[in-house]
Amino acid sequence: MAYDTATVLANLRRRAESAMNRLVNHSVPILPPENVEALVHELRVHQIELELQNQELQRANYESEESRNRYRELYESIPLGYVTIDAAGLIHDVNPAGARLLGIEGSRTALNNFFFFYDGDIDRITLFARKVIEQQTPDVGEYRMKRADNSCFTAFLQAAPVQIGEGEEGRIRVAFQDVTQQKHSEAQLRRQRVELEANQAELRELTKKLFAAQEEERRRIARELHDDHCQRVTALILEANMLTKTCKTRLPDIAPRLTAMSQKLADILSDFRSLSHELLPRNLGDKSLIGPMRDLIGEFSGKAGFEVKFVEPNVALMIPPPIMTALFRLLQESLSNIAKHANAKRVTVTLTGTHQTVELHVTDDGVGFDPGLLPTKREATGIVGMRERLRPFGGIVHIISRPGQGATVTSSVPLPEST
Repeated sequence: MAYDTATVLANLRRRAESAMNRLVNHSVPILPPENVEALVHELRVHQIELELQNQELQRANYESEESRNRYRELYESIPLGYVTIDAAGLIHDVNPAGARLLGIEGSRTALNNFFFFYDGDIDRITLFARKVIEQQTPDVGEYRMKRADNSCFTAFLQAAPVQIGEGEEGRIRVAFQDVTQQKHSEAQLRRQRVELEANQAELRELTKKLFAAQEEERRRIARELHDDHCQRVTALILEANMLTKTCKTRLPDIAPRLTAMSQKLADILSDFRSLSHELLPRNLGDKSLIGPMRDLIGEFSGKAGFEVKFVEPNVALMIPPPIMTALFRLLQESLSNIAKHANAKRVTVTLTGTHQTVELHVTDDGVGFDPGLLPTKREATGIVGMRERLRPFGGIVHIISRPGQGATVTSSVPLPEST
């Protein structure tokens, strides 16, 4: 509320003069002459007190004017629409942004009723305003509004009761903004999110089929190696051995060469069998994962140059064959990466599980690395491949490592309820 400085000062002057006259008329006649000086002193004190009060009043008035100007500047410059209405919707004040939003800028005659700008059942927005007025509590809402030219927009309204100001009882101040573009963007984002989720589901299904096809191809190649190539090499070894026996008596000079050739064929046969076993491990897909993992760890311990300890406490649960295969391949990949890059001396493989989850932990004491800064693109692709292998089953791969402090690769897969 602004103060009229001149009026206030004139009133103070009249009150001061009246008080002094009363004081003189009632006090001076009964005062002895020696007390007149004290009375004058008292009047001077009152005068100074009034001057101080006047200065304080001027300062308060100045601050009030400054505050009002700042509020008006903010009110008129803020990009949000502000309108003051009563319970009937009659507009008492609107800022420039609000006038622009409603399409009534520069036309004061159009300031009529805020409810007329609502595009819908007018009872809904009427109840909204009355609720704020009656309960004297702020409220928010989203309404479809229309401008003066009947073009529509979606508005977000924030209403609060007007609690100060003479004659403003039963009014509310409504802040509103056009959120049409925001609503459109949100709807588009929801559609894109649905499409993304559908694409991710399709990608997971394709990844699952890809790994299944890869495993099927591994089985085919392993069987072909075992049933065809291994048999043919075995036949060549037998034939070479028979020739060796014959040549020992007839062509003794050729016999050593045949023996060496037979040994080379035996080495090739051993490589074929190792490759066949690597492609299709024995017992993989049976009731337990422990046996195939123990065999794999034994092979690595023998040729990789580091000690591998296998810990499998109380893993007596049934694991579906696809998950079993995925975990086995992850162990293969982890041990292969350790052999190539870690320079480790000790490795611990831990297989744990409940009826809800099975986890595989592979920990080494090697050189370690920064998971966010992999040295080569191939290594990064290998980790991505490990994660993608578990993704179709809802599993995750978590890597903890630091340079010089080894690494731990944890693979966790939820099990179906029937497991």
